[in-house]
Amino acid sequence: MQDIKKLFNELKNIRSFENLIKFILIIFQEKKFRFLLVGFYNSVFSYFFGLIYFYFVNINFIKLTIFNILITIHSFLTHKYLSFKRPKYSKNEVLRGIISYGSMYLLSYLMIFGLMKIGFGQVFAYHINFVISLILFYIIHSKFTFR
Repeated sequence: MQDIKKLFNELKNIRSFENLIKFILIIFQEKKFRFLLVGFYNSVFSYFFGLIYFYFVNINFIKLTIFNILITIHSFLTHKYLSFKRPKYSKNEVLRGIISYGSMYLLSYLMIFGLMKIGFGQVFAYHINFVISLILFYIIHSKFTFR
């Protein structure tokens, strides 16, 4: 909570371009902000890459699975090197990543399915899942995948 108060105090002091640059540099030191920024980048990259991929390729289950694996590897690597700044390679880290992503895919599927079963619309269930998954992914990556 102190970090957030510090950021808001810094934001109030932006009166010049130089202060704006200082503020941006302070923000990029925060792991949580980097996590959100990398997540946003991964989403944009996935949609863009998906549009190109599916425009040129006829969609079937195998090609969709390959696409999902490639996007998941990309997401793992960007979070490893950019969000959590973990330069060393570790077989255990890769295994923990597979467990993390696999369990989150399963949990997301079950959460959306469960929310729709109790009466939520598909779009609303997706957005509830998005917020909960965002928080859980940060905790899982921080405490398990990239510890």
